[in-house]
Amino acid sequence: MNSNESPPAQLMKFIVSRWISKPIYVAAELGIADLLAEGPKSIGELARESETHAPFLYRTLRALASVGIFSENEGRKFELTPMADYLKSGAMRSIAQVFNAEWSDKAWGCFLESVKTGETPFEIAYGMTVTDWLEKNPPAAKVFNEANAIKAAVSHRAIVDAYDFSGIRTLTDVGGGIGLLMVEILTANPSMEGVILEIPSVVIEAKKLIRARGFESRCQAMECDFFIHIPSGSDAYLLSNILHDWADDKCHRILTNCHKAMKADSKLLVMEMIVPPGNEPSVAKLLDLEMLVTTGGRERMEAEFKEIFELSGFKLARLITTGENVCIIEGIRED
Repeated sequence: MNSNESPPAQLMKFIVSRWISKPIYVAAELGIADLLAEGPKSIGELARESETHAPFLYRTLRALASVGIFSENEGRKFELTPMADYLKSGAMRSIAQVFNAEWSDKAWGCFLESVKTGETPFEIAYGMTVTDWLEKNPPAAKVFNEANAIKAAVSHRAIVDAYDFSGIRTLTDVGGGIGLLMVEILTANPSMEGVILEIPSVVIEAKKLIRARGFESRCQAMECDFFIHIPSGSDAYLLSNILHDWADDKCHRILTNCHKAMKADSKLLVMEMIVPPGNEPSVAKLLDLEMLVTTGGRERMEAEFKEIFELSGFKLARLITTGENVCIIEGIRED
């Protein structure tokens, strides 16, 4: 925060933040950064290639260039800047698309009603959970899953660097997505075997990644509903950004099923942000609202993790910080 700005000026930046976020979304949807990957192009070229209205596209990119996203040169030519470079496919393009998509906006439009009623905004807007909605909308699900994978990739290496997995022979990743974190862990721990538990549509993609990375002899992907049953026998059970998707009662059910599956000496490894106390700034406090709106879940404080652990038969053994915002919360089974 710029301390030289007056409180009204600071507040105004937050009030009109969509003046930046929405043009970012438009540029991401149109793939403008990809079109500029090989060098500057005129607004006419960009409009033809993106099939857009040149005057309106120009005004959009001019606004973004004014805040350092793209750069305008003579002749209304635009080029990438360091920030704009991250709007390319495979970088942060899908993240910009998901957080500003029309389907997300519709859920956020029910935020006020949610605060009044305690209902989940997404479910108010669509009459179903986000998981069910994504199952019915494959194109949105594809972008959503890609965005989650890219967001998670930043923390994967930090997790591998921060935690000693050497004593774990078999690791089960509960809700492990397409397996990107598991692949990182297996690469760093050659004697380990892995199991990825996911819904059927995601298992298909996880198996593709396992084959592509050459881990078929050490890793399997299995269909699983973690609210009903979790396969037993692993030395450790990992939940990376799973609990924040759910309210406490559902987290209790997931953790209880983990407890049933675990051996006496198995470990529980939860990878999540920790909400700091008081007025301390934290992205976790903002992400908490995204979870409230989209899934009905939440980010949690250390004491809140301790509470749901104990309720589900676990002792919170230690917290391990990483080089990123994510924290490794280690639990041990208590009978």
